[in-house]
Amino acid sequence: MARLTMRDISHATGFSVFTVSRALSGGDGVSEQSREQILKAAQELGYVVNRAAQELRRANRDTVAVVTAGTSNSYYLDLMAGIQRALDPSAWTVIIGDVAVDGAYDARLEARIVQRLIESRTAGVISALTLQPEHTELLAKWDIPIVFVDSSPEAAHFPSITTNNHDASLMVGQHLAEHGYREWLFLVYPTKWSSRFGRESGLREAARLAGANLVVLETANDAASARTALAHHLDDSATSPHVLIAGNNPLLLGAMGLLRQRMIRIPEDMAVVAYDEFAWSALTDPPITVLNEHSEEVGRRAAMMLRGIIEEQEEAQRKGQSSSPRYLPEHQQQVPARLMLRGSCGCAAGSVLDGALVKSA
Repeated sequence: MARLTMRDISHATGFSVFTVSRALSGGDGVSEQSREQILKAAQELGYVVNRAAQELRRANRDTVAVVTAGTSNSYYLDLMAGIQRALDPSAWTVIIGDVAVDGAYDARLEARIVQRLIESRTAGVISALTLQPEHTELLAKWDIPIVFVDSSPEAAHFPSITTNNHDASLMVGQHLAEHGYREWLFLVYPTKWSSRFGRESGLREAARLAGANLVVLETANDAASARTALAHHLDDSATSPHVLIAGNNPLLLGAMGLLRQRMIRIPEDMAVVAYDEFAWSALTDPPITVLNEHSEEVGRRAAMMLRGIIEEQEEAQRKGQSSSPRYLPEHQQQVPARLMLRGSCGCAAGSVLDGALVKSA
């Protein structure tokens, strides 16, 4: 026999799950008449309140989960630094769930992580990947707020802190055109990572404007796969690219290993540009030109936004109001990107191009 839930009582009485929960837990905001009706229905149906679970839900209102998609990417390290700094460690606990171990996305792992977050009544979620629609809906049903970072939510009303990847990539392409490069190779991860779309579209527009030839080479989202894919492409292609654009840190790592093995000089034989700043980008020989998306600032903003939504929920509960998260237009923000110009693209080190300067046509 299936275990009865508060949803069963909700269906039997016509009250919302929120009202049923408040009545069974002795919370405020429920009239005595409604409370008696709900308690009577619970007794008749044989529902037993799980007090341990109630205490667990209350205890975990200070826990925030961060869903990442491949922790080998330095982007996530800086993102986590921003989140941790924004949330007082003595008051908030941050846990990480990676749905793409070693860069391989696992839909079943995503499902398990979301289920555990609901079971533990996590206060809120910051997701660096566009979750499956059914998982987003499930979190919403349980009033667990979500803030998306570096990814586009399926439903436009969800909070998000992102980069305008199209314009940022257009800026990258415009700079490559200024160097006179005409053969571009974009080594990129699968479309499950939604930032792929804006980055590719921006480069395609820049190539069209510059009269350059852009080849998009998709690889699995890890260094070993990137190295293998690039090796096959270089072996099979009649012409070598003038510039390699690596979609993120793991892909850059794989590409750099292959270029060094084949003694391809950077930038003399092939220029290199990459997405996402990382700690040692200026220490390589030559230093790497990267598009800096300020992931630490993205993490900081996401954490502060999520914390505000959670605190507003708690205030609404104290007043006996709905605990559903309230999303506002200002919960959708973009952080400007900067192109850090260094030796790998053929520039002298130390120059910066701001994303606000990009021109489209």
